[in-house]
Amino acid sequence: MKKKTNQPRSVYFIGIKGVLMSGLAIMSKELGYEVTGSDVDESFQTDQLLKDHGIKFEEGFDPERLKFKPDVVVVSAAFGVQNLEYKAAKSLRLAIKSPSEMLAELMAGFENIGVTGVHGKTTTTAMIAIVLTEAGFSPSYAIGTADVPGLNGNSHIGTGKYFVAEADEYRASETNPRPKFLDLPLKHLIITSIELDHPDMYQTSEEVYQAFYQLMTKTPRDGLMVACTDWPLVRRLVNRRADRPSLTYGFEPSAKYQIVDFSDGASTTFKLKTSEGLIGPFTLNVPGRHNTLNATAAIVLALALGVNEAAIKKALFSFVGPSRRFQLVGSVGGVPVIDDYAHHPTAIRYLLEAARSRYPTSRIVAIFQPHTYSRTGKLLKEFAASLLGADKIILLNIYASAREKSGYVTIKDLVSEIQRFRPDVEFRPSLAEVAQYLHGILKENDVLLLIGAGDVYKIYPLLTEQERSH
Repeated sequence: MKKKTNQPRSVYFIGIKGVLMSGLAIMSKELGYEVTGSDVDESFQTDQLLKDHGIKFEEGFDPERLKFKPDVVVVSAAFGVQNLEYKAAKSLRLAIKSPSEMLAELMAGFENIGVTGVHGKTTTTAMIAIVLTEAGFSPSYAIGTADVPGLNGNSHIGTGKYFVAEADEYRASETNPRPKFLDLPLKHLIITSIELDHPDMYQTSEEVYQAFYQLMTKTPRDGLMVACTDWPLVRRLVNRRADRPSLTYGFEPSAKYQIVDFSDGASTTFKLKTSEGLIGPFTLNVPGRHNTLNATAAIVLALALGVNEAAIKKALFSFVGPSRRFQLVGSVGGVPVIDDYAHHPTAIRYLLEAARSRYPTSRIVAIFQPHTYSRTGKLLKEFAASLLGADKIILLNIYASAREKSGYVTIKDLVSEIQRFRPDVEFRPSLAEVAQYLHGILKENDVLLLIGAGDVYKIYPLLTEQERSH
């Protein structure tokens, strides 16, 4: 696809290493824009991805860099009005966009599919992109992860008419409290789940529901809505859309596509029961009920778009998952190490259930790094309960995100809550200390889970380094 304008365009990304930002940079480059950017000097999983696509970026922030006056400056939600380059862009009166505004611009002219929900967005978006690619649809896609094996990185502008993107309910930017997904020109919606998350933005699950209701009313009448009715708030949304048909799915019996004959072990198999009979069986190599739900969303959408069942089966069987989603990163002393981005109690519960079904006889050792103070405080009891699915629990300090440096809750509060049920919970303040501690306790038949949306994944290289030096 050609650039959408004859004007030479330059785009500068402040915070280019973020998963959405790196994807926007790659798609802009594919469309022929001149792309540059900056970020902190810390290493990110997207560094290599940007280099592979020939995108140059600077480390640190310098207002002088904006003197060439790019046509558009995209500012990551991680950096606010105090950022030096943002201030320079304002004083130079450059066009400034949030990531969701830039994504909306790239999506213009496509038939857009938004994958929404508190859980499962990344995996479901990746599954749809792989299914549509396998079926020869050449889709465009924007996926919120560093990499998806089987695809060209985390984003791509294809030659087909469909564009599938994660559509996030979090706020667009520090200065714009509107949910990001309301910026996107979506025709079709997938809603995987609705419950309370981002308590720095939403106080109750009702507020989250209202954001999704607003999104639903914004989509056109001839668009598809694929919705997981295992979630009460999603069922409520479907019922309010009575004037338009919804394609519902889930384990619960009223779903139009009900998951049946589910089996989870070395691989996952299931069928879908519909009013017209059974569809399937489908086989997945990613474990868990949650991945079966993600796959079902992809199947229902793909069938509605005219993809044949054989192509769907083949694509889903080959799917190994995006990075940081039940990702087997390697092993240490024969112990498998799995990295997962789970940062909400529901996602942690799903993850531990999946680990238990994949490794039924193993001791599950979980390292958890909470992400954001507000989420940890608001869902403290739920976090403690979700972690009890592990055999051994080790906690790291709360990861202070760019948007939230401190809070009323501390890691001691979570330690105390877990100790009520599991007195042997451990706390280690740094990645290096966790790695050192693990060196003494890991044994044959363990499986190690690195859990969280921060930098907990960096423990694995520390462990391999340790292993080499002993």
